[in-house]
Amino acid sequence: MSRFDNKLCPICRRPLNDKSDVVVCPVCGTPHHRACYMAAGHCGVESYHAQGFEWKGWLPGEEPQTPEPAQSDEFSDSHRAEYPGQGAGVNGEQSAQYDQDAQNEQYGQPMDLGQYLEQLQRQTMDDTRGADGVSAKELSTFVGRSVMHYSQAFAAFRAPVQPGQKRRKIFINICAGLFAPFHQFYRKMDLLGVVMLLIELLFYIPPILLNIGIGTREVLGDIQMFARGLSFVGMILVCLFGDYLYYRHAVKRIHQIRAKFDDGRAEGYYEALAAKGSPSWLRAIAASLAMSLVMAFVFLKLGIGIDSGTM
Repeated sequence: MSRFDNKLCPICRRPLNDKSDVVVCPVCGTPHHRACYMAAGHCGVESYHAQGFEWKGWLPGEEPQTPEPAQSDEFSDSHRAEYPGQGAGVNGEQSAQYDQDAQNEQYGQPMDLGQYLEQLQRQTMDDTRGADGVSAKELSTFVGRSVMHYSQAFAAFRAPVQPGQKRRKIFINICAGLFAPFHQFYRKMDLLGVVMLLIELLFYIPPILLNIGIGTREVLGDIQMFARGLSFVGMILVCLFGDYLYYRHAVKRIHQIRAKFDDGRAEGYYEALAAKGSPSWLRAIAASLAMSLVMAFVFLKLGIGIDSGTM
């Protein structure tokens, strides 16, 4: 049996058990469900840290009370004799119901989906700056669309860790890899988008070289297979680390934008964050089309130059 059995997670108010994936606050030692801790991005009793709170088996305000001395059997018998009927039936089903009510009061009610979404909404509006120098409100404003996914990813990257542990950098995002480089331009990560586009275009270089008489079919075939493998590896890496790269991109851009608005105090700051960070379908299509046209022009010039003997 785990020492956390039947202890409350301070965020969702559900009891922990030996099958729970538990993470412990490195400051006060309070146990949480890992998913709750990652979604919140901080300890559920963080407001009590300044008071020196340390978890000893219960949450703040729920410390066990010293029980009152039990009444003697003689007093109970005389009390029941003096007040017949009072206290009758405080056993069996009524006693079990009392115990269940007390347990519900102690553990609280499970959080439903609506409550979870409401809590998540409050968390994304938290303007407290973390160790990275930005707040959840700034990040959610910068992200624009898909806030639910990215708020969970960013909370995982920003979560405090035990001494000697490394911060998490992996958070799966299938769309980031499957739709690369379109997705990177969509999220205004131009540098990563160009890299992914060049990797994709590398697959088409061997046929071009073969058509203009450079290299053998066997060698160029090997290069093409290598390019396809590189593209697949790149897709997998972006699926795993793309959100972390986007998080670092968002933090950097937020600092740059904030510097132009008196450290975020000037009017229009959050509007600027939304305008600079929110994704754009038009930008993604235009950037991908522009890069494709540039590469096509380069290949065309390469072919003309070789055919004319200038290269």
